[in-house]
Amino acid sequence: MRIDLFYRKLRRLLLDSAGEAASYEAKEIIGSVLALNESEIGTVPFSGREISEDACARAEALAKRRNTREPLEYILGKAWFFGLQFDVTDDCLIPQSDTEIVCERLIFSLESGSRFADICTGSGCIALAALANSEDTTAIGYDISEGALAVARENAKKFDLAHRFSARQADVFSPDFLSGEEPFDCIVSNPPYIETGVIDTLSPEVRKEPRIALDGGADGLRFYRRLLEACPPHIKKGGRLLLEIGYDQRDALQRLCDERGFRCEFYRDFGGNDRVCAVFL
Repeated sequence: MRIDLFYRKLRRLLLDSAGEAASYEAKEIIGSVLALNESEIGTVPFSGREISEDACARAEALAKRRNTREPLEYILGKAWFFGLQFDVTDDCLIPQSDTEIVCERLIFSLESGSRFADICTGSGCIALAALANSEDTTAIGYDISEGALAVARENAKKFDLAHRFSARQADVFSPDFLSGEEPFDCIVSNPPYIETGVIDTLSPEVRKEPRIALDGGADGLRFYRRLLEACPPHIKKGGRLLLEIGYDQRDALQRLCDERGFRCEFYRDFGGNDRVCAVFL
């Protein structure tokens, strides 16, 4: 069968699970099976080349997994973030484009030689993208999940950043969290911030992501309270704490900062939603 004809077949197969993204996902699945580069993937709908029966069978098997509402990124083991293709597994959250504004604000705050921490680092996407786009900077990525840290370490190797990035297991709520660390120029975090009672109402794809990386407690603010307590003593004077927040959490974060005497500013993502709380210290 020709690739363009098989693409149309696969696109139809994906309609129920992927909806408007079926065309994109069909191209990505075919590209993965055939080991195509990005420019070649774009030509899939127009390609008159033949595709083998074996390749068709493998692509259809991946599409069937997608139709169970397993996220495409977990199926293919990759996700794009800030122009880099990260390895991902179901041990970590899938990097999202909304988080790129967090990374952007971090990069803007880094000077040559800066040292920063990424708390709840997951795949390492924020820290590693910032390192790749700054000079002579170093980072420590903290996470409670060893599975996620293993992914972050592999991504650091993939981007030749292992000499600038250290992944460490740590529990944010441990009394000795960050104890013994030299002060950082900046700390960034995309913590769990979804209200516990809301998680089971989210899409099937999101519910397949690690719950530990989603659950922000009854009001979604559990991690913010802890980070605002634990992080400031470990940030140099003039530094900042950058927090990803939910689209409806600006007022809550403003109150938390006001109660602690911290000045903060908010930044919107490319969808116009409040996404970053910058706390100045």
